[in-house]
This record gives sequence, structure tokens and C-alpha cells, in this order.
Amino acid sequence: MPASSQPPTPDADRIVAQVLAGNTQAFADIVRMYQDCVWRIAAALLRDRDATENLVQQVFVDAYFHLDQYALGTDFGAWIRTVARNRLRKEIRSSIRDDRRLATYRERLAERLRAETLGGRNDADAFHQALQSCREKLSPRDAQLLRLRYEEGLSFERIAQTNGQTPDAVQRMISRIRCRLRECIEQKLTRN
Repeated sequence: MPASSQPPTPDADRIVAQVLAGNTQAFADIVRMYQDCVWRIAAALLRDRDATENLVQQVFVDAYFHLDQYALGTDFGAWIRTVARNRLRKEIRSSIRDDRRLATYRERLAERLRAETLGGRNDADAFHQALQSCREKLSPRDAQLLRLRYEEGLSFERIAQTNGQTPDAVQRMISRIRCRLRECIEQKLTRN
């Protein structure tokens, strides 16, 4: 048989055939063969270890459920890289939508705090000055919690993981910080 007619990835094709024949355990061999390649694709754009790990896992889940779409005798490496790039594009689009929703949430939160604090007055400059002054008085831990939640947009669960706390505890702490900020802002605005 001429070299050009051999499958570019005979080992992968053999394993894929086994998986399609019902030996689902063999898929672990595919993961071992291609995880470094998929990792490099994900890590190049995500630059976050946890996000990269999650994406790599999802790529192999996608590949497993769509394995019947792979044409035996073609290049499995090219196929899995395409699956990885498609998953990455989907995650990026989802992240962009989440960022937009988070920006809208932040704007609404700022408006709500402003409305609660100003009691209907429209004095945005005074509010922002008071907010800045009050934020400077926060402890480093409290300032960090607010930054993670409202500037980086992390969920309570994610903040809890990084701080070794429960999501409920993080939510309560942030709620108390917001109450202290509101009181501080109100005091500054009533003095002016």
C-alpha cells in the first residue's frame, strides 16, 4: 500500500473504531494522545489555568459525543483541533455575552445605589466623589472582595473558591460591605 493512501492517524483511527464499536473505555487513549495539543490551543487564548482545564474537558466531551462524525482514514488530529477551535469560539461568544450582561448589571447596581443614597436627587458627581472616598476607607480584604465581584465579575462561588470560603459567606460579606458603603455615602452627601 503506498504511503499516501495510509490514514494519517492509524492509531487514532483504530481507537475510534473501538469506541464506536462499544469499547467506551478506549476513549481515554484518545484523550491521552491529544490532550497536550488541545491544551495548547485553549491556553493560547484563555491564559487562565482553570478555564483552560474546563475547556479541554469540554472539547473531549464534545469529541466523544460527535465521534461518529469523524471520517476514519482522515487526520484525527486535524479533526480534534477543529472541535477545540469550535468550542473555544463558542466559549468566547458566551463570555462576551456574559460580559455585556455584567456591564448592564453593574450599571443598574450603580443606579440603584445612587437612587437609594441620593433619595431621588440627581447629583452624580457628588455621589461618585463620596463613593470613591468611602471605597478608600475599606479594608484591603473588603476592597478586594468588591473588586472581584463588581470589577472582575466573578460569581460568589468563584470568589469563595479563591478565598477558601462558602458562597453564602462571601455573599453575606459583600452585602455587609455594600450596606457600609451606602451608609458612608449617605453621611458624606448629607454633610454637603
